[in-house]
Formats: sequence, C-alpha cells, structure tokens
Amino acid sequence: MFDLQKYQLRARTNLHNLFVSIRSGFMIVSKKPSMLFSVLFLAAFAALWGFSITYSPTWNFLLPFTILFSFMLSAVTSLALLAWIGYIPGALKMQHDFSRIGFVNSAGEAPFLVRRQNLDLTFWGKGFPLALWDEHKLEIESALNLYVANISENSDRRTITLNCVSPDYAFEIVPWKNTYTTFNDDSVVHLGQGLLGHVSIDLNVSPHILIGGETGSGKTVLFKVILLQMILQGDIVYIADFKGGVDFGYSWRESAHLITTEKAVLAVCEFLAGELEKRKELFCKEGAVNIEEYRSKTKDYLPRYVFACDELAALFTTKGATKERKELLAQIENYITLFATQGRAFGLTVILCAQRPDSDVLPGQIKSNMTVRICGRSNATLSTIIIGDGRASEQIPHNARGRFLMEDGTLFQGYYLNESSDS
Repeated sequence: MFDLQKYQLRARTNLHNLFVSIRSGFMIVSKKPSMLFSVLFLAAFAALWGFSITYSPTWNFLLPFTILFSFMLSAVTSLALLAWIGYIPGALKMQHDFSRIGFVNSAGEAPFLVRRQNLDLTFWGKGFPLALWDEHKLEIESALNLYVANISENSDRRTITLNCVSPDYAFEIVPWKNTYTTFNDDSVVHLGQGLLGHVSIDLNVSPHILIGGETGSGKTVLFKVILLQMILQGDIVYIADFKGGVDFGYSWRESAHLITTEKAVLAVCEFLAGELEKRKELFCKEGAVNIEEYRSKTKDYLPRYVFACDELAALFTTKGATKERKELLAQIENYITLFATQGRAFGLTVILCAQRPDSDVLPGQIKSNMTVRICGRSNATLSTIIIGDGRASEQIPHNARGRFLMEDGTLFQGYYLNESSDS
C-alpha cells in the first residue's frame, strides 16, 4: 500500500542529499580558481544558448520571459555542475547497498555518504543512532566490502564516521619485541596489532584482565606477552599455574614468582592482602588517592603487584573437592574478590585466563570487576560468556590463532612470543 508520509520523507531526504552535494561542490570550486572559471563559463554559455533559441525580434513582448528562462537555465546548469563536482563517487551505490541489507530508518531511508577521506567514510542520516551502527557492524562491512575498525558520532549528532580498512587487509603474525615495552609508564600494556595500529590498555583506568577462548586460540601466549611487559617494567609478578609450571621455563622463574599449589596461592594472597592494607595507610598519610598520585607526590616508584592465574578452572572448580579444600578455595576466592574490587587505586592488578569462565569457574563478583575482557576463537555461547555477546564467533575464523576480540569491539592479532629466540 502506498504510504504518502514515507514518500514525502524520502523526497525531502533526497533533496537534502542533493543540497549536500551542491554545497560540497561549491566548497571545492571556491578553492580552485580554474574550476570556478569553468563553472561560470558553462553557466554563461547555457544562458546565451537559452537566450538564442527563445529570442525572436518579432515577439519583443516575450523578452522578459526569454531573459528569465536564460537566467533559470544558467542557474540550473550551475547547480547541476556543483552537484556533479560535489558528488562523492559511490555514494548512491552505498546507499542502495545499505537498503539491500535492510539498514534503513523507520521511513525506509538509508544513510548517504557526505565525505570521504581515503577509507574514512562519513554518512548523514536521521534516525541512525550510534548504537544502531554498532549493532549492524557486520552487515555494514558486508555491504561496503570493507572492515570497519571504528565507528564514531560527530559533534553535529547527524553524521557518523566509519574508519575502514581495505578487505585485502590481513592479520599477520606480529612477533613480539621487548622494545615494544613502555618502559617509562608501567600502566600501559600492549596487546597486539589492530585494524588501526597497536592495541593497548591503560591499567590506571582498567586494571584487571580476563582472557578466554577455546583450546589452541592463543590465550596463554597473550597471557605471557602481558606478563613479560609487566616484568620488564619492574612490576612484582606472581603467576599461579597448576600444570606444574611447564609453560613457564627457567627465565620466568628467575623474574617472576611461580606458584603451583593451592596452599602457596593462599599464602601469596594473604601476603598481597597485607600489602594492600599497608598501601592504604601509606596513601592516606601522603594524601594520595591512587598509585599514580602517590608516585607523583613522593617521587617514590612504588612497584605494581600482579596476581596472574593461568587455567583458572583448575583453581576454582570444586566438584569432588573435600571439605578442607573447599574452605581453602573459598578463602582464595575472597582474597581475589578483594583484589578485584580494591586493587586498582593501590597498584594491584589481577589477570585471569580461562577456557570457559562461566559461573562454575569464575564467581560473578570477580567477573564483574574484570574491566578488560578479551575473547579468542570461540563459539557463540563461549563468546557470550566472555564478552557478553556472540561477536567473537562471527569475527574470528575457526582457523585463526592469536586473534582476539575485546568487549568494546576492538579486534586485534596478539603479539607472538617466540621464547626460543632472543626478542
């Protein structure tokens, strides 16, 4: 059934898109005198041509209409030329492609390309909030045949800019180099190579990290890359590994504290809890609200403490456990909850790695404080457990290793740590 209201809305939108192209064309020709001269010349030629075909000496009383017609023809020619100059090649095709995938507003209108700088695309459209672009990111990538690395809303609240990458872009293995370490700032940790460059996190803002994914997805390599940086930055690192420490060779045992038993984990947790209380008193005495401010005020480089656990399921799974072991694990859980809730300000970071961090493995109170969540190769269910939705199963191929997706949508290839060679 014909909907007059929607038809009128589309007509207005198409008219707006035409005016946008004319305005862009005017901005272009105003900066190029030769192009401006060409537009004026063609407009004048159109006026003279219109006058020549309509003027007749025997019909002098029609002269005003002849002049008006010539003027209108000149104006239409000028506007058509400006629209042609300002039109961004491919804009209509993109608009039609958006319509094909159903990316339209309630009036059936699709976004219109208004600016293009290399692969940074800016679209105009009413009824397209930023959340809608994020929700349809995969469909948009399919329509544009581009990877969308970032989506941002501009200050006018009407245009959205997509930072895109060519489809021939490939995530290649990026070998880790110790020189990547940010030695002058131990709050910055680098994870890998993303669509727009290196991907990093700031531990002053997001101090606790959860890494999950299927077996063979590269979790442990990313886990070790993060820990290696923190060791090189002078942090004090405790690593709980219940596989006998086989993944951590001699060099790790020299530079970090490796823990392989649950009782040893409890002892370390008790020690860290004591250090946390000492830092509370220390910061209160100096009037500092966090480790960054304390360092700035006292010029005392207070090192960060890092509690890291690989294969978390081996620590928190209580199925078949004795009463004594359950009590021990409950104490450890309480301590890790304390570190996750209070550790940020006092320079205590928690890093947890698990294949499937569901409620049976990772208690909800701890998980809710894992401010950085990273998912490797996984199915939709596992992806939802780790980052809250199934995007990782869609964006990470099943044959990809070392590819990760963060909760905020950042996709990256983790650094590859080759421990058999000097890096």
